[in-house]
Amino acid sequence: MGIRRRDGLFLSLFAIAFVASALARINLMPGAPLWLDECWTGAIAGQPTWRKTIDQIWLDANAPLYPLFMHAWIGLFGESNASLRLPSLLFGLAAPVLVAGWRIPGLLTRDRLALATLIAVGQQSLLQSNEARGYTLLAFLAAGQTFAFIGLLRRPNMSRAVHWALWTSLVGLTHYQALMLGAVQGMIYLARGREAALRTWPAALVFLPLGLELLWHAPRLAQFARPDVAWYGPVRLETGLDVVQFVAGHWLNLAIPACGLMLVIATKVGFSKRLAAPRVSEAVLWAGCSALIATVILMVIGAVRPSFAVRYVTPFIPGISLLLVAGARTFSSVVSGAVVALMLIAAAVSGFWTVMVTGHLRHPFTFEAASGDLMALHPSRLVFIWDHPAQKVEAVRQYDALGGFLFRRAGSTVAVTSVMARSGEDPNLLLLAAAREPQAVILWLYDRGVHDTAAIRHPPRLETLDPSFGCRNYGRGGIGVLACARAWRLASDK
Repeated sequence: MGIRRRDGLFLSLFAIAFVASALARINLMPGAPLWLDECWTGAIAGQPTWRKTIDQIWLDANAPLYPLFMHAWIGLFGESNASLRLPSLLFGLAAPVLVAGWRIPGLLTRDRLALATLIAVGQQSLLQSNEARGYTLLAFLAAGQTFAFIGLLRRPNMSRAVHWALWTSLVGLTHYQALMLGAVQGMIYLARGREAALRTWPAALVFLPLGLELLWHAPRLAQFARPDVAWYGPVRLETGLDVVQFVAGHWLNLAIPACGLMLVIATKVGFSKRLAAPRVSEAVLWAGCSALIATVILMVIGAVRPSFAVRYVTPFIPGISLLLVAGARTFSSVVSGAVVALMLIAAAVSGFWTVMVTGHLRHPFTFEAASGDLMALHPSRLVFIWDHPAQKVEAVRQYDALGGFLFRRAGSTVAVTSVMARSGEDPNLLLLAAAREPQAVILWLYDRGVHDTAAIRHPPRLETLDPSFGCRNYGRGGIGVLACARAWRLASDK
């Protein structure tokens, strides 16, 4: 790793932070049930064959790498909650190790260890390590892309260009929005040296598999891009504040980098000529700025056309965190321990947050308990609806896989009938019409905080329309997880 003796303090701090973050990831959400998006992971990746998984991937709006990986993983290790989440934990731990161990000219070892510490203790990384979703894989790959880009800018050659293109392709195959990072970095590479870019153009052939995958998926993605299907809210001022907190974890983590920025400004305008700020590699700054620029572009697009969620900033966190470390390094001309202080503040803030939330985090949009209670009735049919704007373009077999995932995993042979409520239709009537069998049960998922949710216009009234049903709502607030069964009405009558 190239760790010198004088960097021992930084290595020790990183090691302590890494071990603490590993323990925090393991204990943060003990026994938490799978929530909606995690069940989507199981439904897509848990198909019995590769062909059926690929069919589900094409139907979905997400990139294919993570569900393909998870299909192979499930084949080896099963699909229990712990098994589904374990890859996220492993990738969450791998990202800071990758950063700490990747020796690269232009980035001091101590700064690399500081960056690895920020990534290790980041609250979002801790949370994402407890979810069966692809965001820790995305962060791991984006860290590799960021470091490969630094190497490419410092010494452009074919090998480094291929290296960067490979990491960038893997990032794009994990999350389509993350392609913006590669696009911005590509433009920076072209702008800084057209001769080098022309000399290394064959490296662009590495993007061929990504391009073919995008062509294959494009017709389906175009359907999800329709304005009437998008379920996102427009980007507003408060969204920007949420993004800052998502990236930094807490405003305290911005204090020292902000002081470094003010020092640079003061030096540039001549207020403080005697303070010579330590020089930060231009390649490092460009790598950090590429992530910041990509974030801003996605947010601007999201303000014009709703398409942005704060979690989409995940692949930009390594680059933006690099800017935080650069800011602290700059301020070290005034306070020699500025970078160490940044590491300590980030670790302390994360530790305090972890202690406060451990054991208290539960996502309201989970239907694991509802499915378990319905399974106990041994139903002949599950009538399922995910009440969501995407119903306009989603397929029945997607909802069959989602609604029946927990039943199938438990060994139930229940038949699944998915209801698709089109514009203006009342889900109450559709669900009851499909649940005429005596042993049929109903599961209705909705979120009234999402526009065009049918439950907003047609509130649940299944028990009123058919008094033979008894219903229980396992959700809270505007989120509904409504489970209904005739057996529950009979039990209450007794």
